[in-house]
Amino acid sequence: MPNARTTAILAAGILSALAALVALRGLPLGTVAFWFSAVPLFAAGFAFGTSAAAQAAAVGVLVSLISAGLAGSAVHLLLFGLPVSLMLSAALPRSTGAPLALAWPFALLALWPAGLLVAAEIALAGQPGGLSGVLRQAVGQALERMGPPPQLDINEFAAMIVRLKPLAFALWFALVMSTNAAIAQRLVASRGLMAAAPAQWSMAALPTWYWPIALAAAVASLFVPGEAGFVVRGLAMMLAVPLILQGLAVLHVISRGRPARPALLAGVYVGLILFFAPAALALACLGIAEHFLNLRGRKPPPGTGLRPAED
Repeated sequence: MPNARTTAILAAGILSALAALVALRGLPLGTVAFWFSAVPLFAAGFAFGTSAAAQAAAVGVLVSLISAGLAGSAVHLLLFGLPVSLMLSAALPRSTGAPLALAWPFALLALWPAGLLVAAEIALAGQPGGLSGVLRQAVGQALERMGPPPQLDINEFAAMIVRLKPLAFALWFALVMSTNAAIAQRLVASRGLMAAAPAQWSMAALPTWYWPIALAAAVASLFVPGEAGFVVRGLAMMLAVPLILQGLAVLHVISRGRPARPALLAGVYVGLILFFAPAALALACLGIAEHFLNLRGRKPPPGTGLRPAED
C-alpha cells in the first residue's frame, strides 16, 4: 500500500508538528495537545515500520522549522522525533507478527532524558555555574516577575526547584512516551494494521544491566560535589524513573483479582502524591526485586523484554 503509507507518513508528521506548535504558539489547550504530539509518530511506526516513523518525524521537523523556526524544529526533533524513532527501532521485531520487544524502549524512557541532561551540561559548561547556574537564573527571574511574598528567599527556592527539574522532566517524558505509545498501539491494533503483535505494557521489563547502572548513579550522587554533583544527582533521579514504573507495573499485575486491589492501588498513588520520595524509593526497590524474583510470572524468552502472565 505505497499510497496509504505515504499518506500516513505525511499525515502523522503534520499532525505531530501541529500538536506541538499549538503549545509553542501559546494557543488554548496547547499544553494538552503538546502531551500527545508523539501519538501520530508511534502510530505510523506501529503500522508501517520504523522507517515510516522516522520519515514522519522528518516531516514534523520540517513543518516545525517552517512555522516556528530553528527552536521549534529542535524541540520537535529532541522531544518527539528522535526518541520515538529510537524506541520503535528497538521495539519492532524483524519478522512480521512477532511481539514488540519492550526492554530497550523501557530503558530509553530514562536514557534519552539523561543524554539530554549531559548534552545540556556540556553545551553550557562555559556559563557561570554551568547548566544549574543557567536554570537558577531563569527560575529566579521568573519568580521575581510573579511577585513572590517578602518572606520567600528567591535564591533558595529557585535552587530547590532546579534540583528537582531533572526528575520532573524525566517523569514527564516517561509518562508522555508510554501513554502515547499505548494509545497509538490501541488505535492501530483496532484497525488491524499492527506490524507486530500488540504488547501488554504492564509486563514490560527493564534489561538486566539497567538496575546496576541506576544504583551506581544513586550511590555516586551521595559523594560528588558541585556542578558535577548536580549532573550526577540528576542522572540518578532520571534513571530511577523506569524502576519506579516497573514497581508500579508489578503492583498492578500481582494485585489482579484481589478484593483489596482498588484500595491498594489508590493508596500507592496517593502516597506518591503526598510522600513522593519514600513511596518512589519503595517502588524502585520493588522494581529491582522484580529482576531477581520474577514476581509477574515465568521468565520470558531472551531478548523479548516481556514477562508473560501466568497460565
